[in-house]
Amino acid sequence: MEDKQAQKLNEHLDSDLVDKNVLGAMVLDNISQNYPGIKQFFSTIKLIEVNDKQATFIVSDVMTSEWINNHYMHILEKVFWEESEEELGFKKVVVNSQDAYKSRNLKPKKKGSSARGLTRVHEGTLNGRQSFGTFVKGASNTLAAIAAERVADKPGKSYNPLFVYGRTGLGKTHLLNAVGNTIYDDNKDFKICSISAEHFTNKVISSIRSGKTKELRDSFRFDCDVLLIDDIQFIAGKEGTQQEFFYTFNALYDANKQIILTSDRPPHQLSGIQERLVSRLEWGFSVEVLPPDVEHRVAILQTKAKDLGIRIDEEVLFVVAEKSGGSIRELEGFFNNVVGQASMLNVALDKSLVNDVSSRLLSTKSVDLINIELIQKEVAAFFGISVQDLCSKKRTKGVVRPRQIAIYLCRIFTDESLLQIGRGFGGRDHSTVLHSIATVEDLLAKNPSQENPIRVLQTKLRKISGGKLED
Repeated sequence: MEDKQAQKLNEHLDSDLVDKNVLGAMVLDNISQNYPGIKQFFSTIKLIEVNDKQATFIVSDVMTSEWINNHYMHILEKVFWEESEEELGFKKVVVNSQDAYKSRNLKPKKKGSSARGLTRVHEGTLNGRQSFGTFVKGASNTLAAIAAERVADKPGKSYNPLFVYGRTGLGKTHLLNAVGNTIYDDNKDFKICSISAEHFTNKVISSIRSGKTKELRDSFRFDCDVLLIDDIQFIAGKEGTQQEFFYTFNALYDANKQIILTSDRPPHQLSGIQERLVSRLEWGFSVEVLPPDVEHRVAILQTKAKDLGIRIDEEVLFVVAEKSGGSIRELEGFFNNVVGQASMLNVALDKSLVNDVSSRLLSTKSVDLINIELIQKEVAAFFGISVQDLCSKKRTKGVVRPRQIAIYLCRIFTDESLLQIGRGFGGRDHSTVLHSIATVEDLLAKNPSQENPIRVLQTKLRKISGGKLED
C-alpha cells in the first residue's frame, strides 16, 4: 500500500500539476507581501527540486543560506506549506547555496553527512547538522566530547548512562545529537529514541488520558536501543513522569541499552527529583560542559567562517569573541548578526562594524541581573500594561505586540531556552516563541532607528546590566 502511495505521489510530482517555477514564485510573493522587512534575504531564492521527501531551495551564496537557515527557516517552511500543502502535503524544506547544491549533485554523499537536516528516528528526531565533525573542541568541552564519542562507538558498553550537564547554550544538545547521528549511521537496525524531557512528559500524560500506558511502556522499555533525553531537569516535581522514567531506565539499563541525558546541573543538584532516580543517574559517567574561553570562541568562529566561505581577520574574530556572551549560542547569534549586516549593507566586516552591532544588539551584561521577570516588568511598565497581561491569553493589539517584544528581549538578554521562555509567558509553546522573535526581527529590519521602542528598551536593559553603550 505504501509503495503504491509513493508511486502515485512521484507521478504527481513529475506531472505538470507541480510547476517548480510557479510554486517558487508563489512562495517569494507570499514572503514579499507578508514579511517585507526580510524579503531582501529571499531576493535570489529559487525552488530547484521537489520530491516525495523534501523541497530544495537555493540562494546565491552561502552567507544568505546560512542566515535563512539560522533565522528565517520557520517563516519559509510556513509559507511553503501555505502555498503547497493542498497539492503536495507536508514536506521538509531545505535551503542551500548554489555552490553547495552543485557540489552535492557532483560528489557522492559521505557517510554520516551532517547536511541531511532533521532525521526522523524511532521516536523523535535527530538534527543531522549537529555531528562530531561540526563540534569544535576546547578545554571547556573536550572531556565531554571524548566520552560522547566513546559512547557512540560502543553504545551500551561504556559510560551508561552518560550524563552531560552545564549552562544553556554550551553544546550539550549538539553532543546528544552527535551521538545519535553516529549510532544512526553505523547501526541501521538500532531503534533510537531522541526526545526532550518535556516531550516525554507529554507522552506520559497523553498515554494516561487515552488509556494507552502499555503502548508507551513497550515503546520505550522494550522497543528502544538508544534513549537520548534532553533537559532531564524538566521532570522535576512530576511524580507520574518520574515513575515511568524510573522503570524505563531500569529496563533499558538491565538490557545494556544506551542512555544519554543532558541537564543544566549535575544529578546530585537536581531538586524535585526522586532520590532513587538521582542515584541511578549517578551510576554511569557525569561530565560538565563549561563556557568556552576566548581562544575557544575564536576557534569556533574560525570554523563557522570557513563553513560560510568567508575570510575574516583573526583580530576581528577576537573582538567578536570578547563582545559576545559566554555561551556558544550567544556567540553564534552575535556572529550571524555581524555577518548578516556586513552582507546587507555591503560594508567591510571589521572592528568598527562589530562594535556598532554590539552597541545595538548586545550588552556586556551580568546574566544574574537580567532575567525573564525583570524584562516582563520593564516592558509592561513601558507600554502601560501589567505583567499579568503579558502572561495571559489576551490577544488584543495592545497586549500582543508588547508580549512579542518581551519574548524577543528574553531571547537576546538571557540564556533561557525557547521552552523556558514560553513557560515564563503563560506556558506558550515553542512555535509561538519563534513566531514572536521573527515578528520583532521583522519590525527591527523595517525600522532600525534608535528611537524604535524596541531599541529604547534594549538600551535601558543594557544600562541595568551595567553594559557600556557606544553612542
